[in-house]
Amino acid sequence: MLPGLVLSLWAAWRVRSNYARWNAVDSGISMNAFDFARYLLNSQGLTDVSIEPIPGQLTDHYDPRGKVLRVSSAVAQEADYQAGYPGERAHLSVAAVAVIAHEVGHAAQHRQGDPQMALRQMIVPVARIGSSLAPWLIIAGVIFRLTDLAVVGLAFFAAAVVFTFVTLPVEFGASRRALAYVTPLGLSGERADGARAVLRAAGWTYVAAALTALLTFLYYLWLVFGGRR
Repeated sequence: MLPGLVLSLWAAWRVRSNYARWNAVDSGISMNAFDFARYLLNSQGLTDVSIEPIPGQLTDHYDPRGKVLRVSSAVAQEADYQAGYPGERAHLSVAAVAVIAHEVGHAAQHRQGDPQMALRQMIVPVARIGSSLAPWLIIAGVIFRLTDLAVVGLAFFAAAVVFTFVTLPVEFGASRRALAYVTPLGLSGERADGARAVLRAAGWTYVAAALTALLTFLYYLWLVFGGRR
C-alpha cells in the first residue's frame, strides 16, 4: 500500500503548489467568479444551472442532483485580492478560471447524458457505503471469523473501487472541455499552460485515489482469504 500513499501525498502537494502558483497569475478576464461561471454556463446553454458559494479552498464542485455549481470561497474572493487599488476592476486568476471551467465541464457532461457520468451517479450510494461501512464489516468478519460478513464488506468496498476508476474518464473529460472553453477567451501561451498544469495536477489526485482504493481492496482480500493458508 506504500506506493499508493506516496502517490497520494505527491498528488496533493502538486495540486496545492500548482494552484498557489497560478492563483497569483492574472488571467486577463475581467469578471468575478460568479459572473464568469454564469457566463460559461450560459455559453453552453446551461441556463438552468444555478450557482452557489461554498466554504473552503478547492471545494468547488457541480452537484447533478440539484443542477448546482458551487464556487469555493477561496475562488470567489480571489478576484477581490487581484484588484490592486480601489476602483480597479478585478481579474480572475488563471487557477480560478481553470477550476470554474472544469466544473462547467461537469455540468455539460450531465446535460449531454455522458454515460460515464451517469454510471458514476448510479454507483454513488453503494460507493458511499463501501468507503465508510465496508472496512468495519471486513474487520469484524475477520476478528469474529464471520466470512460471509467479511465478503459482504468486500462487495461494498469493490463498488467504491469501481467508483474511483469510473471517476477518472469523467474528470479528464471535464478538464478537456474546460480548456476548450477558456482558449477562445484569450487564455493562451503561458496562461494556457498554467490552466493545463492546474487541471493535470487535479487529475493526478484521482489517479492516486483509484490506485490507493485498489491496493486497499487487495489488502482486505488477502486479509479475508490469504490468511487461511
